[in-house]
Amino acid sequence: MTSSYCAGCGIPLSAGARFCAACGKAVNEPGPVFAYGVPAPPIMRPRTGRKLAGVCQGLANHYGWDVTMTRVIAVLLAVATFPIGLVAYVLFWVLLPDEPQATTAVSSLSTTV
Repeated sequence: MTSSYCAGCGIPLSAGARFCAACGKAVNEPGPVFAYGVPAPPIMRPRTGRKLAGVCQGLANHYGWDVTMTRVIAVLLAVATFPIGLVAYVLFWVLLPDEPQATTAVSSLSTTV
């Protein structure tokens, strides 16, 4: 029984195959993938571009959505379904991790005389 097809040549692959028998291309494990086969980064709240908590900015960055439309939809959902939309936003705020803080490299060590 075949479970998938080779991305390189289109030949059906057997279940559990790690390489294509026809072209030798490695079989990638399924998972979230952006365009052109680049793996999707995990959802996180960015430190730049956020308005309130970064939830809408993080979702827009992860899925490639327009951040303004994401914010408009979030506000409409929060108003239309008053307690549910607000609770969902707070849950995203609590559950989505912050983007790691950028560390600066020390360019030179200062010495005191």
